[in-house]
Amino acid sequence: MDFSTMTDSQLNEHLNEVLGEQERRKALATIPAQIEELTAKYIAGGGNLEDLAQ
Repeated sequence: MDFSTMTDSQLNEHLNEVLGEQERRKALATIPAQIEELTAKYIAGGGNLEDLAQ
């Protein structure tokens, strides 16, 4: 891919695609830990784990 031949608009489009992909990957990496933390808080607060499965 030769970036030097692209217009500013094309470069911005690629940049946005790259940033979006990085954000998606970061979310996939961090969401499981967030779910574990929220689940623990839910249970500690008296929530029923079976209710979360629904």
